[in-house]
Amino acid sequence: MADTWIAAGSGSRPPRRESLKPENFPALLPDIWLMDYERESRQLRYRLEGENIRARYDASLVGRTLEETVAPDALERVRRYFLACVERPAICLVIGRLYHEWRQPGYGERMLLPLMGTDGTPDGLIGITICKETFSDQALAEERAKRLTCILPLDGEEPYEQK
Repeated sequence: MADTWIAAGSGSRPPRRESLKPENFPALLPDIWLMDYERESRQLRYRLEGENIRARYDASLVGRTLEETVAPDALERVRRYFLACVERPAICLVIGRLYHEWRQPGYGERMLLPLMGTDGTPDGLIGITICKETFSDQALAEERAKRLTCILPLDGEEPYEQK
């Protein structure tokens, strides 16, 4: 997906959503999700979800905001790196514990890539979440898996880790 995203962009500018061609990454579609960015409210709203993403939730994410889908005790942390991806813009990588605040946390990888509108302003993001293992509870997840969140600004600034 990163290769397709890079090829669809121009230099250091992220691509437009319309420039991405799903046929270039068909095997990844079950793990992909798209979000729209609402500039005025700084809200991120799900636009599309792959079937593996959908299976993780009780109801579809489409039309719901980040605030409606993330556990309250994780919201500030998650919102910070999602917004960094869109507003900086930056590439965000999360490796290790995923869905930590859930009854059955997972282990895997998440990548967020920003998307721009035709006018060059932030438009949303495309993400992929691959959960490789599920733990029976939070304590086991904490014992067996750490979490690293790395934000790679596209403006050439140094990457940084979010705690």
